[in-house]
Amino acid sequence: MRRLAEHSGIPGHIYPLALLCHDIMPPPPQVEREVGEKRVISFHGAGLSVAPEISFADIITASKNPEEAKEVYTQAFYNSVTEQYNVLKSAIHGQQGLKASIPSVSLSQPWG
Repeated sequence: MRRLAEHSGIPGHIYPLALLCHDIMPPPPQVEREVGEKRVISFHGAGLSVAPEISFADIITASKNPEEAKEVYTQAFYNSVTEQYNVLKSAIHGQQGLKASIPSVSLSQPWG
């Protein structure tokens, strides 16, 4: 993704994103060969979290080795998405709602 953004010709920005919506329409228990498999849809909470942009340029200037910078960049994204996802799970599955927020992941609702 980073390379695509760098070589696109226009400025690109990449943000860590976590989406929790699996319980609304989970995959069927087994794969069907036929078209039109039955999918069970349920009412369930969903969550979306977007963290601040992580800049590869900032990471590579702090690192002497390009391979190390790639690893640090990838790990930073993984850690951010994992942290966001865990907060969303606490809010929805743990029924904590907005109280599941932590200093680095602040949950809010755009309505009421």
